[in-house]
Amino acid sequence: MAKQVPARNGGTLTRPEKGETMNPNGRPRKTISAVNVELEASGATEATKQDITSCYLRLIQLSIPELEAKIKDSQQPALVRIVGKAILSGKGFDVIEKVLDRGIGKPDQKVEHSGEIKTDPPIFVFKNLNHDGK
Repeated sequence: MAKQVPARNGGTLTRPEKGETMNPNGRPRKTISAVNVELEASGATEATKQDITSCYLRLIQLSIPELEAKIKDSQQPALVRIVGKAILSGKGFDVIEKVLDRGIGKPDQKVEHSGEIKTDPPIFVFKNLNHDGK
């Protein structure tokens, strides 16, 4: 049970006991697992990696009017609407590049090395100093 304690500027404060909440009738926070259960009960299914990749690659195939129609349709999934808006924004090329990188993967980057690494003299030189600094 919460107890009343005097406040430093007059009046009283209600201080809960350890483990007690001040609002026992309040709505508890939702956890991710609770949201997942709720989404599953409403019929929402998980999107697989293949589904997402396929969606990305199909979105970049649409014409501008088709993409605009998808964005305006409130029944479209969030991914379609958000990525579609980003593609049509002023940074459309950067967005398409990112979509392709995620859908297809970045190309292999080759690194060439010519020459050899010299280790003489060594990178770190350790001296054994005696106590008088010599």
